[in-house]
Amino acid sequence: MSLRKVLMALAALSALTTAAIAEEFKSGTITIDHPWARPSIGEATNSAAYMKIENSGDAPDRLLAVKTDAAGNVMLHESRMEMGVMKMVHLPNGVEIPAHGSAELKPLGLHVMLMGLKKPLKAGATLPLTLVFQKAGEVPVKATVGKAAPGMHEHK
Repeated sequence: MSLRKVLMALAALSALTTAAIAEEFKSGTITIDHPWARPSIGEATNSAAYMKIENSGDAPDRLLAVKTDAAGNVMLHESRMEMGVMKMVHLPNGVEIPAHGSAELKPLGLHVMLMGLKKPLKAGATLPLTLVFQKAGEVPVKATVGKAAPGMHEHK
C-alpha cells in the first residue's frame, strides 16, 4: 500500500473518530455542539469550557449564564487584547446567539470560566453544565474534559 493511501486511510479514520466523540445537545432552535472543558492543571482550581452554539430560529437568543455544581463560581468571559495585554472580561449581559447564526466559545475568545472547582477535572471525564438561555430556557449538557495543551501537565 502506498504512503498516500495509508495517510488517506488515517485521515478518514481520524475524521470518523472525531465525529464519534463529538456530542450535540438540542433545545428548540438551539443546538450546542461538542461542549468540552480543559483539564485542571497542577493545583489550579480554575478551568474553562467551550462549545459552539447555533440558532436555527428566526429570532436571536442569548446565553445568559451557565450553572454547574462542580465549581463555586461560573461566569461568561471573553479574552481580549487591550493595549498589548490579554485580559479576561466578564460578560454580565451574556452572549448573543443571532438568528440563523452561531456563537463559538473557544480558547482565547468567548468562554465559560469555571472558578473554585470542587475537584480536579481529569481528561476523559464529563462535566455536567446547564446553559441558561433567555428564550430557550435551561439546557443541560455534558462537556467532555479534553487533554492538557502541549507543555502543560494536567492534575494527577
